[in-house]
Amino acid sequence: MQFRHSPIRNKRTLAAMLILFFTLLYGGIAYSAEIPVVIAQGGSKSSGNEMLKAVLGGTDFKGMSKQQIISTYGEPWQKDTTGEKGRYDQKWIYSCETEKRLTYDCVFLYFMADRVVDVENF
Repeated sequence: MQFRHSPIRNKRTLAAMLILFFTLLYGGIAYSAEIPVVIAQGGSKSSGNEMLKAVLGGTDFKGMSKQQIISTYGEPWQKDTTGEKGRYDQKWIYSCETEKRLTYDCVFLYFMADRVVDVENF
């Protein structure tokens, strides 16, 4: 596909220009300064492995306080303080580590008034 009176002569140039355009367009929006995400200080990025085992084993976290969670499983990898009004006021994210040392977000704890109200795992 060639354009006659255009600097775009091949598909690679067009693809590169589109990638650059969308990176510039969406790059600043995805990581806006308005979203306060706090990285836990001194926490292990893979601290969620034990927590994931407990969730899959049937442990009920609902109603537990933040201090109970920290004393049992440690600090989360991230704390998201942009809660969804009426659903939660803070979200803690625990990351797990695979056998090949890859990390991924595996457990999400949702708090309302210092108590766990919901748990999700992946």
